[in-house]
Amino acid sequence: MDTYVLERDGQLDFYKVFLPRVNPSLDIDEILADNNDGVINGNLLEFKLHITDLNVVLFQCIKYLSALRVKGKPVPANILIIDLNADTVWLYRSAPYLNYIERLYSGGASKDNSGFIGGDAEKVLHYDKPLDVESIVALLKENSFTKIHIDENCIVGWATSFYKAVPTARKEDFLGDDTGKHKTIGEIRKPVHFAQYIYPYTGQTNVKFNYLMDKLNDTLQKKNLGAFYTHRLYAEKSLELVRAAIARVPAGNDYIILDRCAGTGNLEAGLTDDELSHCIVSTVEYYEYKVLQELLGAKVRHIIPPIETAETFNAGLVTGADALSKEYIDNPVIKQYIDNAKCTVILFENPPYAETTSAEHQRQGQSKASSTWKQSYVVAEMKKEVKGTASNDLGNAFVWSGFKYYLRQPTDSYIVYSPVKYWKAQHLIEKNFVSGFAYNRRHFHTNIDACIMCAYWSN
Repeated sequence: MDTYVLERDGQLDFYKVFLPRVNPSLDIDEILADNNDGVINGNLLEFKLHITDLNVVLFQCIKYLSALRVKGKPVPANILIIDLNADTVWLYRSAPYLNYIERLYSGGASKDNSGFIGGDAEKVLHYDKPLDVESIVALLKENSFTKIHIDENCIVGWATSFYKAVPTARKEDFLGDDTGKHKTIGEIRKPVHFAQYIYPYTGQTNVKFNYLMDKLNDTLQKKNLGAFYTHRLYAEKSLELVRAAIARVPAGNDYIILDRCAGTGNLEAGLTDDELSHCIVSTVEYYEYKVLQELLGAKVRHIIPPIETAETFNAGLVTGADALSKEYIDNPVIKQYIDNAKCTVILFENPPYAETTSAEHQRQGQSKASSTWKQSYVVAEMKKEVKGTASNDLGNAFVWSGFKYYLRQPTDSYIVYSPVKYWKAQHLIEKNFVSGFAYNRRHFHTNIDACIMCAYWSN
């Protein structure tokens, strides 16, 4: 091989020489897709012009493997470190370094790697020797991987990969467990598609992933439910508004804090035990409901539905927990407080947001099926009173119905997360704005910089 001044030149020459022997159809851009020097079958490759410390380069490779795991991509069994000007390849196996691979790293992979001590290379090959060249070709054809453990750092990546691999799959197919009345054992607990890539997850429940449950829905379910995680710091900040609302409860009154779209309860996580004893929570997604039951079921006043029955699971949703249904509005557990003049109602919610006319839904032929919420009881009633485009937003249906069906007295309150347009542009409500905060939508598990208002409305 030639003598190189630029690493990139040597890297491309290596691929030009070896790819015809391995697989001529392999695409260079695909090989380099993950911001490393290349992945070919079960091999991670790392090129250097000159290697003076193998341990430093090995640790860099371990960081690359960590990044692949987090993305939900298979971790190659082989690490090939290549000194371009010495025509030398060192082979390491990744399995002995799994403990390091399953850690998170920040900053550039090539930085701060001194001090790491690895084992000896399994093989040292020289590609100016014909037999060694054949050994390198054989290695590059190997398609073996090191199994990794699923945890909260990588589960979103593996969920994304699973739904790409199995487009018809639903959340239960990925996350299902054998607790509760509905027992579907999901991919993470009994790997089939990823059997050679991941170890079975042994956690009895999904509580470990409670802050990620919105991101673990299949793609269309994310759109249909419109659920968004609320960042812990934002949730804690909004408790200032909740406590201001509690302070306005008239002497002698009971009060409830109602969250009709609680998810796994991260809005409520910072409430005191006494405050939780006034909470009524629900969520429409089944696996969130199970986590919500486990985390808050014993602390809150009520959860809707109060216990799981054989009828609770309904195609991934929770029977009786659809806040836009007449059944929910008439729920006797909630209604007993709405009908009690000596009870103050505080709504505290981050309502879902959905645009089911998106191109993604239309490509998959799911636009109509994903807009079933538009045929709900609440939206039908809302359209009788609200004209224009306001009724096209799922979040607006929650805001409108909150004031319509739950808030009755001047000291009732609504602390609600939503884009400002429902109030400022669409004039959906005309109430007393007490206080509020502006948050960045990007931190709600989205990729958009935009304003989300957390408003404290007095009725």
